[in-house]
Amino acid sequence: MFITSAFGFGISIAPANRINSFNDSFQYLPTRTQRYHSCIQLSSSKTTHSSTQTNFNALNESSIPPRFYTFEPSNIEYINFSCIQLTSESLADYILDAIKSNPSEFATLANQLSQCEFTKDSHGHFGWIPNPVITLSSQFTIDSPSPQCPQHIIHSIPSDLLQNAFQTRPLSVTKFYSESNHSWYVFLVNDALHKLHFETFSKGSTSKLGTDLRFEQNSYVIETMGCQANSSDSERMASALENAGFHAAKDPKSAHIVVLNTCAIREHAEHKVYGHLGVHAIRKQRDSRVLLVVSGCVAQQEGETLLRKVPELDIIAGPQYANRLGELVKHVEENGVQICATNPIHVSEDLSNPVRTSKVTAWVNVIYGCNERCTYCVVPSTRGLEQSRSMVSIRNEIVKAAESGVKEIVLLGQNIDAYGRDLTPKNTFTQLLEYIHDVEGIKRIRFLTSHPRYMSSRLIDACAKLEKVCEHFHVPFQSGSDEILQKMSRGYTAQRYLQIIQNIRDKMPHAGISGDAIVGFPEESEEQFESTLDLMRSVGFDLVNTAAYSPRPNTPAALMKNQVPEEIKQERLKRINMLVKQQAAERSARYLGLIEEVLVESMNPKNENQVCGRTQGNRIVFFDGKLSELFGTLVQVRITQTHAFYLMGEVVTNQNSSIVNMNQSEHI
Repeated sequence: MFITSAFGFGISIAPANRINSFNDSFQYLPTRTQRYHSCIQLSSSKTTHSSTQTNFNALNESSIPPRFYTFEPSNIEYINFSCIQLTSESLADYILDAIKSNPSEFATLANQLSQCEFTKDSHGHFGWIPNPVITLSSQFTIDSPSPQCPQHIIHSIPSDLLQNAFQTRPLSVTKFYSESNHSWYVFLVNDALHKLHFETFSKGSTSKLGTDLRFEQNSYVIETMGCQANSSDSERMASALENAGFHAAKDPKSAHIVVLNTCAIREHAEHKVYGHLGVHAIRKQRDSRVLLVVSGCVAQQEGETLLRKVPELDIIAGPQYANRLGELVKHVEENGVQICATNPIHVSEDLSNPVRTSKVTAWVNVIYGCNERCTYCVVPSTRGLEQSRSMVSIRNEIVKAAESGVKEIVLLGQNIDAYGRDLTPKNTFTQLLEYIHDVEGIKRIRFLTSHPRYMSSRLIDACAKLEKVCEHFHVPFQSGSDEILQKMSRGYTAQRYLQIIQNIRDKMPHAGISGDAIVGFPEESEEQFESTLDLMRSVGFDLVNTAAYSPRPNTPAALMKNQVPEEIKQERLKRINMLVKQQAAERSARYLGLIEEVLVESMNPKNENQVCGRTQGNRIVFFDGKLSELFGTLVQVRITQTHAFYLMGEVVTNQNSSIVNMNQSEHI
């Protein structure tokens, strides 16, 4: 049939015809039992109130969420394998304990203690080993710093050891006794490369072969919406496309491949996606060579529904496929099909080196996904379960960024305090900060986002001690009402949040504090909203990101009774934003007359004679200067004007000035 779409033009809508599903042997295996409030699939984000109570009860009765994904060995094509052969179980236990204290010791211990000459010489590293019991993807080459293991070396590995390795989760250090050669082993699966697991659909006749003179063959453009995690994903997708032979388009309107990397945190973000798709869909109708991709959280949330709504699309890919995008594009171009890739998959570690959008600051993922079940949040269903990267891999990426001239690292995680709890042996985010702190060339380390439930005194102490770690903390509080926090399943009280902030300020009196707040959560009363304002007054935030509650699909809060009317949400949003601006101005005022160290990042977009940078506390500062001379440098700047959300200053030429910066000041 023919209908008018949300884009304002007519498109043909036809049901997609499924051809086949790859890797039907994939299994999603829960590994623990835990109370879980949001594991129900809803057919729509908008539900009538008459059905709310029944569905919400069903949500509360669900009880088996996993902590991590378990995959069948038949879904794994390669593993990146390290191993130490030992003479006794006691020696294996000794090595396990040593690696728990310092993961980077694996290579040293292998060189010193392994009974295998190959692993002794290679510091335990075999490299990539193919799965001997499956047919590998045709014409696939691993783009990785790690080499493929020589075939004659693979044949020397005990078969029972290799079989066990393909059944072991990546980044799990494991002790194993081989019956085939009567030896003890400690091994580590550094990484795993899974078969691509997606569904394909036949394409309808939505476009024709055109002769668009602007078409730039083998070029791409990526439009990024949403959070820093999406920005990081876009850098990895760019790398995957470039490794597949594509290049950045000179003119975005002429790109061969158009990628929309999307955000689903709020309903208006989804509407924005459809709005952006419109112009690209029209172009695809005129020229079938254009390849349209929707990636990110909306892709994961909507799946093949997007293909039905916008048949011009070629690929739907969740965030977990970011560094495999080149392979998906290749499959579409070779087979003339549509792809929906939203199934869980292990995010391989070193398949792509991000194409950095900044030469000063680098995003570095430390943990993917989120295991929390906040009742309003769609992230666990769009970004999957937690998967920490190894400390060694994270440090290696930071070293490489530093070698390219990057001065500041921003460590990313949906719940960064959860880093390492899925590893064997477990690590902590504090350990990670200590491990990466001495990378030469890196001047600043930032991180986000913290969760009050898990933010520890040990982490706060480490931030105070490690001088490269910026004294800025983004700790979302969401509400100041304990009743609302409980309904949100946040796992802490307002008092606990205030204790965390007090602990930070006891150790770092001038630390910048920012947070997130939601107003108009279901059943929020005026008194409960006032509790949020009271909490803010108690803290004195540098910045708060605010939002009116937006019902999201597949979340319990969307089904709760007594949804707050939109006009009340907007009125509360206006009031909280007034307080945000007031507090931001008050916090900015303390900088007046002080000298702050500013890392120069860019030109002031409104004044080409000024540059823009940030203080250690994450305050934006504008001051006169040439970007060509100051880009990427740390500059001492005296603050001459303060505004709610930025500062103005001047370069200090007299370094002996008696006025000191915020972190040295005793009187602020």
